[in-house]
Amino acid sequence: MSLVYGVIIVGMVLVFVIQFNPSAGKKTASLGEACAAKVGGWCITPKDQQAAYRILIPRGQNGELQTGRAKSMGLNKIALDGLIERELLVREADRIGIGVTEDEITDSIYNGFIQVSVPSDNPALAYQLHVQDGKIYAGFRDQKTHQFEMKVYERSIKILMGRSPGEFREEQARELAAAKMRDLVRSPIRVSEPDAFESYVTEKSTATVKYIPVKQSFVARYGVDVATADVDSWLKEKSNETFVDTTVTQRKPDFLPKEGHIRHILVKVSPSASDEDKALALGKLARAVQQIKAGAAFADVAKEVSDDTGSAAKGGDVGDKTDGFVLPFKSAADALKPGEMTNAIETQFGYHVILKDDPSKSADVEAALKRDVARELYTKTKSLEATKALAAKINNAIKGGSSPDDAILAAIKPYDKAAAPLPPLPVVSEPKPAAEGDAGASDATTKGAVKPPAPLLPKSATASTDPDRPAVQTSSAFNQQGDPISDLAPDATSQLIKFAFAGKDGDAMPEPLRSEDGFVVVQLKDHKLVTKDDFNKDRDTYVQTLLAAKQAEALGLYVRRLREAAASEIKVDEGYLAARLGPTGDGGAPLPPTDEDDEGM
Repeated sequence: MSLVYGVIIVGMVLVFVIQFNPSAGKKTASLGEACAAKVGGWCITPKDQQAAYRILIPRGQNGELQTGRAKSMGLNKIALDGLIERELLVREADRIGIGVTEDEITDSIYNGFIQVSVPSDNPALAYQLHVQDGKIYAGFRDQKTHQFEMKVYERSIKILMGRSPGEFREEQARELAAAKMRDLVRSPIRVSEPDAFESYVTEKSTATVKYIPVKQSFVARYGVDVATADVDSWLKEKSNETFVDTTVTQRKPDFLPKEGHIRHILVKVSPSASDEDKALALGKLARAVQQIKAGAAFADVAKEVSDDTGSAAKGGDVGDKTDGFVLPFKSAADALKPGEMTNAIETQFGYHVILKDDPSKSADVEAALKRDVARELYTKTKSLEATKALAAKINNAIKGGSSPDDAILAAIKPYDKAAAPLPPLPVVSEPKPAAEGDAGASDATTKGAVKPPAPLLPKSATASTDPDRPAVQTSSAFNQQGDPISDLAPDATSQLIKFAFAGKDGDAMPEPLRSEDGFVVVQLKDHKLVTKDDFNKDRDTYVQTLLAAKQAEALGLYVRRLREAAASEIKVDEGYLAARLGPTGDGGAPLPPTDEDDEGM
């Protein structure tokens, strides 16, 4: 039996020597062969790129090719970038004398692996593509014997990659050389236990904060009295006047009247909302109408008030056509003459007021714009200090032992000034279907005419009922690398993180933090610091994970430097790549069905 096994082993060795001889690894190319990319003198052919692309295409549970996912991932470019990286690493391997033996190539193939390069700048890519340690397991084994089978191997690489054994072997030699360079770069990286523990604490310790945004826009509405004389005095300063003129010039293209154009202000409210909410929404619109009738530019009020954000940025402009708009809006807009403005128009979206532009009033509108911009900028200048003072008052009350809610109520109470009652704002409502048995709605109702005065009257919001008032919010649990409050500046976030993991539960920060629209008061709700015992339970897994991350980071940095140094030598055929990324997204012609299930893929 020993003699028989010996003969079999010698036969297998001869097969490998014949099939995998060194000459099979020499690449041949016809004159004028196209290159998908060049790295120095090495040509990456379209066939090379397609072979890499095909082996990287994700497979479903039944082995089907997920070409749609490959397209969304940009897999053609990923495959080419991986080959470029490979060639840079192969050059480095040649430079320092790292080689690949025929036995190493043979062993890799016999063990059933296909070596493939995935760009190292995104370590998650390899995981997504099921590439482990730079290789994909293909098996190359007979289904019955589970042993390496030459015919299975040859068929597999032909179907999976469109490669002959000689071409495949040459590619694998280069892939193995690149893999050795990657191992060489990663091998010196170590993680000490103190470093691992420090990282563990940073990552696993958590905190939660309560926070109160104090918005400058809220304070500007209720806490700053703006007198026209003060604005005029402020505007006389040369620098301020220049700033205002610049702002007006920027708004002119969208805000000045255009022939036939329709503008609107929308205050959103659901048809099913309570009468209280509807009255507040109508009050917000009534106040906007008051501003316009007092001389403010409609476009500027729309910018500040309208809940239709798309048109608000353009001064409420929705164009010169009303086709496609809901019937009450369309009917009201079509009936307007230049310069006319509607009362409140009720639709499924809320309450609108609509204006038809009058280009003959451009000079008046521009003057109104200048007044509005001056008032807006003056208010912002004066309200910042008031916002900071309000935030500090809330913060000090919490530090003194008050609950956040009580601190807010006490701080904004002086802002609840008695507002002058708003005049009625007639509402044109969407016609309601007649009930069964009714004679039918009148012509006036059907056409959306003004109904008799409704019992619903505009109601002013107060500081205590305004949706933008300071209110307590609670963050999600975050670690020392987190971003608990999204609109804080980076330095403010750093201050918050430091406080959250060093303070006592229930403490307020020494000072409010600056935000994009004012200040934020922060109180530490709770925090949990992990211990050495916690670390000891997870040590082995965590150290290995951290080591892998640091090695990936080191490799990414190394390859980036190689790319930067060789930038002038890397030439990509953008036309070819654009064709590969065309509308089919599947790498061109349909790929043939694979036998990867049979071969262990």
